[in-house]
Amino acid sequence: YKIISQYEKRLFFNGEHPCSFTQPLKYGLKGVDAENIYTDIYTICPYTADWANKNYHNGREKFKATIFPIDMENVLKYQNNEKEYDAIFYGSICGKEHEQTVNHISNFNYQFLTLGYQYWNPNESVDTNSLAKKVTNINLHTFQKWNILSKTKVVPIYNYLYLKDEQVETIKSYDKWEQNEAFSHVDQNIACQLKPRITEAAFFKMLMLVKRDPWNAIEHFYVPDEDFIYFDSVDELPDLIEETTTNWDKYQHIVENAYKKACERYTTEAVLKRMIQETRG
Repeated sequence: YKIISQYEKRLFFNGEHPCSFTQPLKYGLKGVDAENIYTDIYTICPYTADWANKNYHNGREKFKATIFPIDMENVLKYQNNEKEYDAIFYGSICGKEHEQTVNHISNFNYQFLTLGYQYWNPNESVDTNSLAKKVTNINLHTFQKWNILSKTKVVPIYNYLYLKDEQVETIKSYDKWEQNEAFSHVDQNIACQLKPRITEAAFFKMLMLVKRDPWNAIEHFYVPDEDFIYFDSVDELPDLIEETTTNWDKYQHIVENAYKKACERYTTEAVLKRMIQETRG
């Protein structure tokens, strides 16, 4: 802090919100900059931004919402218009919906990428043994992952956290937690969280199939039916994947819309330009 305090403007990118509030108070309060170390903070959670500004910074717009960016150089390097795979799921298995999603996409030409089974920590019972047999790649480098994403047509996306009971209790230990819209449904063991998948999908031209949820926070950055498609139940996925992959040309305009918007607004270069303009006035 002694080093960065020398600078008039001190920017910070917070890519963990609202996850930090599932951790003890000391950790979570650092995420809202209660000690005023930084002058401007960009967070991936628009609801936490509003909440932190109101409760810790006297309503001043210190926190602003942004998105996970990717360097345009890497977008161009790993982009591939030749699609080899129909659908993909990547990340940890966090709940029953993830299990069902993998089971559905496994009936297509699919990919299932994960860091490893040891990182799965679902908030409800799943058939780990069956899921493990469906994994196609483990612990890939980010660039290897992007290479596969660029060859895939569609990706189901869930923009929320699956919470365990003890995590819900930790969230509720924070003062005025209920004023943060991201936690409006913690009693259903979920909280809003925008995933990096919405950036990766747009840049690597995958059609985003987004599960509608109580927040639909993706609409802060993309427009439904213009940049992505909603679904309401995981049971819709087989027909939706069949339709979109079989009639891929019919959905190209949605993919291209999301790609164009991402290139204009959500590259690392574009995000940094916005930060500089806003903080320097």
